[in-house]
Amino acid sequence: MLDSQRAWSLAVTLVFGLGWHGCTSLPETSRTTAVHDIKFEEKLSADNILVQPGDEVRWINYRKSAVLVKVPRLDTDNLSCQRGFTNWMGSLGDVARLEANETASLCFNKTGVIDFAVRAETSLGGGEQILPGIIRVGSPLAQ
Repeated sequence: MLDSQRAWSLAVTLVFGLGWHGCTSLPETSRTTAVHDIKFEEKLSADNILVQPGDEVRWINYRKSAVLVKVPRLDTDNLSCQRGFTNWMGSLGDVARLEANETASLCFNKTGVIDFAVRAETSLGGGEQILPGIIRVGSPLAQ
């Protein structure tokens, strides 16, 4: 009887703890309905885009081989959504690996300038292509 009471108490504590954590990690800015696509075939369809806080930025790989999208210094405090930028344990990372026809996306909730780079294999010298880009969140002159 005592073991079942401890188990029940632990389960209730766990449920309330997870619920509290979920409520404290809600984003300050909600998502908007705007989606800005950055498509990748031989080059990026857009390498300098302007979005508003809460807009979704979506990378789409139209190549036959995988690409890596890297967003340095990615911070959960600046995100209201993310898909594809977590590791196998669910922790946020700054790289998304996109196989052919896959997508990954981020929604930024603070104004500023976000750098990113797409890395892909190429038949050109060096074997790897790196295409940089900029996302300006908020004002066109966001810093």
